[in-house]
Amino acid sequence: MTAMLTTILSLISALVPAGTNAALIEKIVAALIQIVPVVVKEYQDLVPIVRNIIGALKADPSTTAAQLEQLQQLEVEWDADFEAAAAAAIAEDGAS
Repeated sequence: MTAMLTTILSLISALVPAGTNAALIEKIVAALIQIVPVVVKEYQDLVPIVRNIIGALKADPSTTAAQLEQLQQLEVEWDADFEAAAAAAIAEDGAS
């Protein structure tokens, strides 16, 4: 699964700077919304790749206001998921 996600994220990373448009960005955002929960739970080593994609999309002038809002919401949810996972790990360590 890691290899597949890495390949998909590499493809998305290559598409972003190649000259995007709002329709392509919409598809990329939809893919990220599906991928991020899996990355958060299982594949933290892929986090930098996803963060770079989000940053590039946010900087792209073709990104619409609605897409920017989706990306920002994705980041907020992502941060909350990571904080919850960290708190759970700390609680688990304390219970041991």
